[in-house]
Amino acid sequence: MRKPLAALCLCLTAAWTHADTIVTVTDDVIHGTIQRIRNGKVVIDTAFAGTLRIPREQIRTLDYDDANRDKPLYARLDPAKKDKQEVRLGRDAEGALVIVPVADKAKALALSEVATLWPADAVDPDFPPIKRWAFSLSFGLNGNAGNTQDFSVSAYAEAIRTTETTTLKLYGSYNKTRSFDTLTAEQYIGGIDLEYRPNDVASWYFRDEAQHNRFSDYHLRNVFGGGYGHYLINRTVNGRATTLRLRFGLSHSYTRHYSKTYPGSSSRLTESDLGLDLGLLFHHDFKGGLSWNTEITYIPLIDDLAQGTLVHETRLTYTLRELGRFHKRLSDIGLEAGMRNEYKTDPDPSYCNTDTTWYFRMKKTW
Repeated sequence: MRKPLAALCLCLTAAWTHADTIVTVTDDVIHGTIQRIRNGKVVIDTAFAGTLRIPREQIRTLDYDDANRDKPLYARLDPAKKDKQEVRLGRDAEGALVIVPVADKAKALALSEVATLWPADAVDPDFPPIKRWAFSLSFGLNGNAGNTQDFSVSAYAEAIRTTETTTLKLYGSYNKTRSFDTLTAEQYIGGIDLEYRPNDVASWYFRDEAQHNRFSDYHLRNVFGGGYGHYLINRTVNGRATTLRLRFGLSHSYTRHYSKTYPGSSSRLTESDLGLDLGLLFHHDFKGGLSWNTEITYIPLIDDLAQGTLVHETRLTYTLRELGRFHKRLSDIGLEAGMRNEYKTDPDPSYCNTDTTWYFRMKKTW
């Protein structure tokens, strides 16, 4: 028994001699591989406790292994700016660890001056690369039996292409409800939204949305809009984004009705109207994988500003990151709940002003 134990201790000692070392203020010694320094914490991978995040104020000394000391690193002094510089590790005259910029080796930085430090071959922890294409598919199936017998189906698909200055969004949704074998709701929506951002505040946008609703007073409705957008809030903190933007533009609405006759008005099958395009869009990421989205669009007619359509949609999405413990691909599965309201100032008298859709879906993103 003593020989295997001695062999184990010898292996651990050999491993520690080729590992980074952290000594805490309580004289605890931690051996492992330092992954990065960020947000006032040192992230180190250990063989005995996995990944540890140790606050800087709890660290007395920190040292890299000789093999890791020569590896190229990136350092950032201000975490709010993208500026970074390539550095190497060195020691000052007293033997303390310092950060030496490659571009100016005569200027050594103390470790306390660096906000973020990470290997050059790793992902930037403050500004990770933008996913050029992101896809999501959500599906909901609800039923109710008892005093009422309702069955509803909802689905939503989305594809987003993002670059440094543009965002292209393609989307489509479907909602259908039956009550006692009678169809009570059926709606199809598809659209495109393109935004160009010359800077962090201003943007130009173009959008087009088509909708078919069997339980409204129109058979097909298409809205084309475009104009100027302005970001009131546009920030990302610790990977969580918050945006609040306004949109001001012009729109064109095309509507084809089910019937040719409106009670009390002239007979017509189609309508083509010019209007304004006013929008308010909000997004916020909470801790723990929860996000909130609200979009409000108001389209008043130019020839009669009192007439128009107001569309509101709010949804909450919770990402089940805990499922990633079982399989990495499961970490992008989430639950989504929301509602969509469409208010019309002058619908057909046989229809309501407001058309409301509630949905609860499971979502997969990749």
